[in-house]
Amino acid sequence: MSRAVRSASWRRLPLLALFGFVLAVIALMPLKGGQQVYAAEVSDGSDIQEAFRAANALYAEGEFAEAGAIYQGITEGGFGDADVLYNLGNAWYKSGSVGRAVLSYERALKVAPGHTDARANLEFVRAGLADRPGRVATIGIVGVLERTWSELDPVMLVVFVSLIYALLIAVVVIGIVRGGMAGWPLGLSLALLALLVLVGTAAGTKIYRLHGVHEGVVIVRETGVRTGPGEEFVLEFRLHEGTKVRLSEQRGGWTRVSVLGTDLEGWLPVGALEAI
Repeated sequence: MSRAVRSASWRRLPLLALFGFVLAVIALMPLKGGQQVYAAEVSDGSDIQEAFRAANALYAEGEFAEAGAIYQGITEGGFGDADVLYNLGNAWYKSGSVGRAVLSYERALKVAPGHTDARANLEFVRAGLADRPGRVATIGIVGVLERTWSELDPVMLVVFVSLIYALLIAVVVIGIVRGGMAGWPLGLSLALLALLVLVGTAAGTKIYRLHGVHEGVVIVRETGVRTGPGEEFVLEFRLHEGTKVRLSEQRGGWTRVSVLGTDLEGWLPVGALEAI
């Protein structure tokens, strides 16, 4: 009886390994696809590289508005490189457009979450904003993991999840080969399974927030938030340049937003903000 059970378990192992591999490939496909398109743009972008160098030279000479115009043209041409967005944010800040500087830094971090210069400049600019709501914190161990890995690329997190899964399968195989899961194989398998759930949840949350949550930044000096989509509705409160908001729906020329870290929500004119 015990041999039959062991044999059946062995037959299921290739299926388990294949299932894990398929999951890893599916998870990585949308992320890797973006990297391949980006590489193609870089290889064919001699004009873009020349424009980038020209903008850098103007920035070094203190011509921030002119440099920003070139950086903006590069991004509008479909080249959303994190370094270009970072430099654009610097040019906007030097030109006095704090809201657009925040927007550019946020976009740079969406492309490359590990861009430390963009994150540092974003935090510096945020410290001087009129509206500084607290960050919505994720509670528990998942929140700790998410904050710890906030600067890691989502691809690396997915790879980490895949490696934990592969190690878990290896421990199970070893346990079966040695005649049972009792002892250290069982303990290590349970620990790896718990780690897999925690890391997978943190990675999934990060990827969802990067690609599934729509956010924007206020780009005007000050704007009123109303109870409905129109000037006839009651003015609830005001937001200022650089404030980050979550976008929920659009109706006509108005967008419904909620302020991150608070329970404030309402409607803003579309022209008062830009999506990240």
